[in-house]
Amino acid sequence: MPSKLIYKKLSRSEWFIFIIIACAAIISFVALDTSAQSDGLLHVYFLDVGQGDGIFIDFNGNQVLIDGGPGNKIIQELGRVMPFHDRSIDLIILTHPHADHVTGLIEVLKRYKVDKIIENYVPYSTAEYAEWNKAKSGSEVMEARAGQIVDLGGGAKLTILYPYQSNAEGVPISVIAKTVHDFMVIARLDYGNEGVLFTGDAEAKIEYKLLSSGASLSAQFLKVGHHGSKTSTTEKFLDAVNPEAAFIEVSAKNRYGHPHPTVLERLQSRGIKYYRTDISGTIELLLDGNNYNINEFKQ
Repeated sequence: MPSKLIYKKLSRSEWFIFIIIACAAIISFVALDTSAQSDGLLHVYFLDVGQGDGIFIDFNGNQVLIDGGPGNKIIQELGRVMPFHDRSIDLIILTHPHADHVTGLIEVLKRYKVDKIIENYVPYSTAEYAEWNKAKSGSEVMEARAGQIVDLGGGAKLTILYPYQSNAEGVPISVIAKTVHDFMVIARLDYGNEGVLFTGDAEAKIEYKLLSSGASLSAQFLKVGHHGSKTSTTEKFLDAVNPEAAFIEVSAKNRYGHPHPTVLERLQSRGIKYYRTDISGTIELLLDGNNYNINEFKQ
């Protein structure tokens, strides 16, 4: 015969003690959650958002999101790497307005308070871009220009390397360039002796411009351009960056054949270890300014 549950009415003093203990537990939980983001390490997450880019940077609570992937999976991935109570992001960088980079950001803006946005001012005639323009109205928007620096504090900084030219007048892409890739936002993250180069979907044309500019491209880590397409990650560019590790954001069995075998061979022949989100899931790069660690969150 099952035992009978016994209910006891708590006295006022017992209720007081119970409430104190409960509050202490909640405060402790929140403190633990926050401390995980304030450990003095620079966290770079290459989020598994499918066939698109989504990169989240967190340094002592200063947060930057670069692109958002092709759908709402970005929300799930942010929920895994951000404190559960955090509903704000300091800065979003949109590298370019193709659907596999901007669509997820629309979902982010619906759920998070975003202080600032950096993007190129190149109008793009798609439904996603129109929705993006509406969604970002509550944030301060700045045009991406080479030389801009985002100070993350503690010696960490994010520098915009490209585009060089302004399009503040919003001239249509058909007038000023062949493709939105020509206005790709490219950024470099530096912390101590370590650097990470984020190339978006930059193709060979932009890589050659960067090479001829004299800009410092050497970086310990590289986000491989255009999901590993053969139109990016040229040999000269790889030699200039000379990374120890590279990261490819791509979905499994995608219809584009990304990453291309030629790109993988270029990485392998130079001894560059590469990580793929279609194999590893979300990938975390941890930096302390001198040393690093890479964690894979396989599904």
